[in-house]
Amino acid sequence: MRLFKTFKRDETDEQLMERFATRRNEKAFEELYGRYAPRLKGFFMRMFSGNAALADDFLQELFLRIYEARDSYQQGKCFSTWVFSMAYNLCKNEYRHREIVEEYMSQQSYMEEKDYCVSPEFETVYDRQVFNEQLKKVLTSLTDEQRAAYTLRYEEELSVQEIAQVLHCPEGTVKSRLFYALKILQHSLSNYNPQTSDYEK
Repeated sequence: MRLFKTFKRDETDEQLMERFATRRNEKAFEELYGRYAPRLKGFFMRMFSGNAALADDFLQELFLRIYEARDSYQQGKCFSTWVFSMAYNLCKNEYRHREIVEEYMSQQSYMEEKDYCVSPEFETVYDRQVFNEQLKKVLTSLTDEQRAAYTLRYEEELSVQEIAQVLHCPEGTVKSRLFYALKILQHSLSNYNPQTSDYEK
């Protein structure tokens, strides 16, 4: 049950997490769940090729871990970075379990570590639903690292610095993964974006 009325709108995620961690305030935890569950489910959906059932399972597992790891939360630490880092680690563990990492290693040629600083803005497409379905298919062809970087940047709107903290890698590596992910996406989705849009740094 979401208890949005229990807290002021301007109360930060960090304040709620600190209240939960230090005072065992269950309502603060429920509020955090209400704020983040939709975003995190969307993240898991992207990471697991649109598998809603698997996304739900991982969402529940993640919040169970947040609940159990409340004492390890450092006061003042950005909550979104902390929670998405945990979410990504769950994904990596699942990939290892399925031996998907080995399958994806064949695509590592796309991941040369160069410091590119580009990001895309796709123009409005004529049929958004068709475009989104095609986008979902193309995302499955990316490596898990590329897909994570893309999802965190363009779905969750995290900064490059925040993504680097979540993925535990240098900012240059994040930019490189974004560059190659976008290069693949633009090539595969060129029919939906006939006019090449400008990149924004």
